[in-house]
Amino acid sequence: MLRLPSLKNITYGVEQVVRRFPLVVLAAALKAAMLYTLIESPSTTPDYPLYIRLVLTLFLALPLFLSLHLVAERRQWSRAILAAGAAGVGALLTLYFFTISPDPIQRDYYRFGMFLVCAHLLVSFAPFMGYDEPNGFWQFNKTMLLQFMTATLYAGTLYIGIIIAVETVRFLFDISFTNKIELDLFVWIGGFFHTLFFLNGFPARLETLEAQKGYSPGVKLFTQYVLLPLEVVYLLILYIYSAKILVQWQLPQGGVAYLVMAFSVAGIFALLLLYPIRDSAEERWIRIFTKRFHLALFPLIVLLGVAIFRRIHDYGVTENRYLVAALAVWLTGITLYFLISKKDDIRWIPLSLCVASFLLAVGPWSIFSYSRQNQARRFGKLLEKYQLLNNEGQLTGKATLPAEDFDRLISGVRYFRNRKEIGTLRPFFASIPESKDQFAMAGVMEKQLRETISAKTQKSGQADNVRYALSGVEGNYGTSIRGYDYLLIFDLYGDAIREQGSWKIEATQQGARLIVSKNDKVEATWDVAARVAQIEQQYGPDAFEVSPDLLTFTQAGVRVSLSTVSRSGKLYSYQGVLLGKE
Repeated sequence: MLRLPSLKNITYGVEQVVRRFPLVVLAAALKAAMLYTLIESPSTTPDYPLYIRLVLTLFLALPLFLSLHLVAERRQWSRAILAAGAAGVGALLTLYFFTISPDPIQRDYYRFGMFLVCAHLLVSFAPFMGYDEPNGFWQFNKTMLLQFMTATLYAGTLYIGIIIAVETVRFLFDISFTNKIELDLFVWIGGFFHTLFFLNGFPARLETLEAQKGYSPGVKLFTQYVLLPLEVVYLLILYIYSAKILVQWQLPQGGVAYLVMAFSVAGIFALLLLYPIRDSAEERWIRIFTKRFHLALFPLIVLLGVAIFRRIHDYGVTENRYLVAALAVWLTGITLYFLISKKDDIRWIPLSLCVASFLLAVGPWSIFSYSRQNQARRFGKLLEKYQLLNNEGQLTGKATLPAEDFDRLISGVRYFRNRKEIGTLRPFFASIPESKDQFAMAGVMEKQLRETISAKTQKSGQADNVRYALSGVEGNYGTSIRGYDYLLIFDLYGDAIREQGSWKIEATQQGARLIVSKNDKVEATWDVAARVAQIEQQYGPDAFEVSPDLLTFTQAGVRVSLSTVSRSGKLYSYQGVLLGKE
């Protein structure tokens, strides 16, 4: 007979979790509270960036305090030592908080992700540092995985049940709730109660795990008959692709690097699942498969290296490419270790990956510093190549560049603009004042590049399909309405009409011509096809973002500002706003 847990048992379980992991529970509660505050606060709130910084810090606090509690339990620390350790973790978190930009940028989120991976990996091996207990380590991580899945099931069921109750009350009693109630409930249940469910089943005495010999037949069947056959299929696919590029004598596509990484991670995960029974007399095939897997991995590691270093050679170092290259080096080291070592200590996998994640996130060798330096250096060398720098290293002169080199310069500006680090390129340009508006600074740089470099002859003829958008548009498109009385938003495709009040905007000749009328009287007419041809000649068909001036049409009392314009064959379409004076 199924017996539901009593309120007393639930209260006792929560009390035990709070007693055993007080700092973790506190961090989880603060994290959920800050997430709730962040969700309920408009993004225009002055303290909104502060809330983001606090949320990022609290996300890291939870696994770090969990590691601290587990180590303290294992080594039987006194309360004084535990308090000192908590103070140390708190100091590290405070230091991290102040390293986040006042208004977090892409670099901060990348670094947070790497620190989060590092902190979670630390939980997996920290209690077993200094103890020769590989089986205990495996049993502990198996328990954590099962606890996470169980906690997710409990939290998911609780969330769905409460949401159904909320919708029922809303329907039956016509009671209004906040529009964000679903998200608020998700934050509290997923951010706080999920943590309580997860911690409730942690083994009380970690030192006893080494003696456990139990192994689930279901895990073996899943790995042997589902995961490993899929690995073999993907291995054959990647080997056939390798043979293809050798026969055709061409370099691999850059995207194959991610496929090789996914295959390698899945293979290592499968071998970890089988680790406790690898030496069993009845399961000799596991030991054989392990050696064969690592041998088979080497040609794919070579493929991975060629693919990613080809991208780096062609386009320079970015954060993603640096990470993939570093993971390729890590994968090579781990593969060599398991091939050469007589003792396959699986603790080296999370330990080495944890150290790598931390080192790649800090220092001058970090993925952020090195990528920024590499992209800036490539930008400067390209300008030097065409003698476009004066003695002070600033843009000067005139030159005509091939299309691909001109595109690299524009891409370099946008690389730093999108990361809100456009100031890195300021030394290459004269008379660009420091500004918080990254897009404005990037626009000035692109304008100086276009004035210096002749790009009109970089493409000839017209492409079948082109699409252009405003340079500097991030998120929602906005435009100034100063001096106008009427605004009409339109989205026209081919021959179409948009009317509102006394104003009408009409696209004719398959969208090649734009006519604005007021009270059925034509106020302005523009040749969109000619403007697109001008943009294509100046920017080329492969460009996307262009100067706002080229997408703005102005005539007495009327202004049309396009956010996007595209041509497919002879058919034009565009979106934008019409501003008119009454």
